[in-house]
Amino acid sequence: MIFGGGSGYKYKFDFQTASGMVPGNFVMVGGSPIGKVTSVELTDNNRVQMEVDIDRKLHEGTAAVIRKSSLSSLHNHYISLSPGPDNADVVEPGSTFDEGATTTAVELDQFFDTFDAKTRKGWSNWIQGIAAIYAGDAAEGANKTFKYSGTAFSSTQRLMSELADQDTRLDQFVGNTSKFVTNLAEVSPQLTELVSNSNTALGKIAENNVQLAQALDELPPTLRQANTTFANLRVTLDDLQPMIAASGRAADAGLAGYLKNDLRPVLNRARPVFNDLALAAGRPGPNNDTSDLLTSLIPLHNKAEPAVNALVRAFDANQPDLAVARAYSPDIFNSWARLAAITSSYDANGLYARVTPSGTGVFQLNGTQIQPADTTVYSGLDVITGLQRCPGGSTQPIAGSNPFLDNGNLTGKCDPGQVP
Repeated sequence: MIFGGGSGYKYKFDFQTASGMVPGNFVMVGGSPIGKVTSVELTDNNRVQMEVDIDRKLHEGTAAVIRKSSLSSLHNHYISLSPGPDNADVVEPGSTFDEGATTTAVELDQFFDTFDAKTRKGWSNWIQGIAAIYAGDAAEGANKTFKYSGTAFSSTQRLMSELADQDTRLDQFVGNTSKFVTNLAEVSPQLTELVSNSNTALGKIAENNVQLAQALDELPPTLRQANTTFANLRVTLDDLQPMIAASGRAADAGLAGYLKNDLRPVLNRARPVFNDLALAAGRPGPNNDTSDLLTSLIPLHNKAEPAVNALVRAFDANQPDLAVARAYSPDIFNSWARLAAITSSYDANGLYARVTPSGTGVFQLNGTQIQPADTTVYSGLDVITGLQRCPGGSTQPIAGSNPFLDNGNLTGKCDPGQVP
């Protein structure tokens, strides 16, 4: 039911060689099968890619090793998985585990291939010699030699005992080794994860070997340049030390003089001021300091708030009129200045003027209603109604100077054509 339904999770593993693996071989975790190999294919870079169908998802840090249960058959090969920790990220089904996470099984022939031809011949002759000893006429003599094995083992035991008696450090070494192996067994999951992460890191380094080689090529000239720079910097610092020492002495002398001659008199004169400020801010007793004054002003807030709000509304309502009057400020203040200049020459008592306003025919009768006169003559003065002169319009106009329209803000509010 597990492997026949095709409802498991599919992954791919990239191995160096097939190592006798064929479709149908088991995938195991801890000696228990969790799936099978579904295909074995050769990749473009002459490696072997195996697709497996297993009954669980894999996590980051998973490692795969091709193992064999015996030498009797190639079909006894299987993939042994070491799953990554459960707290690691899940690897999505269909992903490929590359050479950094896979290890190919070492065949017995590969082991013997590590020796040269002469050594392999020696191994063969030795094995054949052992077989000849225990076969045929030599078997009786070979068997007699076993009676000397006990003596040899006994001598070896006495040698080990002597070593133990003469060197207690051997016992300590064995004990420490035992403790070390025990502690190592306790942290075997972390050690496995460490090896897996190291394998992944080395794989990433191998993927960027071109950049690493370039960095190593650039490192020697960079270090030589840095060495030259630091050597020059050391000379520069040696030259700066006398200047820094002289600056420090000058700063110390100047700072001491400033503190003694300039800052101390100021602080002495400021001491009574700060004492008075402290007394004004707070002194024992009621209603005798600034804090009490501010406290007494708090009830005025409710009464002053309506007046302030009304004043703000009045300012807002008068803002257009003030904006217009602001442009007439030179005319208004100049009229006072001219009046003072004119009256000063007529009164010997100072800048005073005795003026009596007068008027004749200020009003006129229109039928049965008395109305202000709109146009008449007052002792030779013409009264002109409807004046809307712009600022500066009371004197002869000068091009680019007056009348003044306040950058267009008075356009439509005054008539620049009304000039003397």
